[in-house]
Amino acid sequence: MAKKVLGKGLSAIITSSPTPVDALEKGIVQNAELIVELAVDSVLPNPDQPRTTFDELEIKGLAASIQAVGLLQPIIVRRSGDSYYVVAGERRLRAVKHAGMKKIRAIVIEADEAKNLTLALIENIQRTNLNPIEEAEAYKVLINRFSLKQQDIAAQVGKDRATIANLLRLLQLPAEIQESLSSGDISMGHAKVLLSVSGGRQMELFREILNKSVSVRALEQLVQESEKKQKHGKKKPGKDAHIRKMEEELVSFFGTKVEIKHASGKGKIEISYYSLDDFDRILDLIKK
Repeated sequence: MAKKVLGKGLSAIITSSPTPVDALEKGIVQNAELIVELAVDSVLPNPDQPRTTFDELEIKGLAASIQAVGLLQPIIVRRSGDSYYVVAGERRLRAVKHAGMKKIRAIVIEADEAKNLTLALIENIQRTNLNPIEEAEAYKVLINRFSLKQQDIAAQVGKDRATIANLLRLLQLPAEIQESLSSGDISMGHAKVLLSVSGGRQMELFREILNKSVSVRALEQLVQESEKKQKHGKKKPGKDAHIRKMEEELVSFFGTKVEIKHASGKGKIEISYYSLDDFDRILDLIKK
């Protein structure tokens, strides 16, 4: 059977609009002539799939549904020689294999490696399937492998540049902390505060979060107290409660160390950054 290919139409959608993948796929499958049946064995998982874990119970449930009513929404693939790589719909492919089916309904599109990974990112991000570390790792691949800039990625996946930069910063955390963030043992708020400290103190605070169920707000206070004690071993005069509260709010907003120095009705705000990307991220937040 001759394989029909969808070309520039999809490319325009990918590069110029953060269209949710559901709308993207519906726009493609409206043309029934594009749908073909492929041998399941000829369809391979996306080698750049950003999602690393799949819920087996969810796959089994989807397989049961497909056995009962069929595959209602074709998967999207790109051709490579005699094989096809999944662009969108890896859960459906896994479910079809689980159901023991030999054929799968699909639409073949033209997509180079960068667009293929971007499509997979759009699908998973829009459907909230990625945890923060998986999402950050996927962005790292786009930067290192395809030489994309943060602003390019932001435009492709429909997020602002500061969000992309914040996620990439998570990869600076130790592996143990990253694993806890992936599993949901700590939150993004916790991770942002932990990024404002380093070394042994970072791990100490991490242990306190796990062992004592420390809230993000309480963690911010612990960080500020530690910094006060570290400065020349001298305890600084206590700050006004209102100033401390403002500092806490700024730390939470910027995701980095912030200090307000206030006296006699005037003063200054010091915002720390730890890389040029971090500097750009903070500038983006200030501009907004």
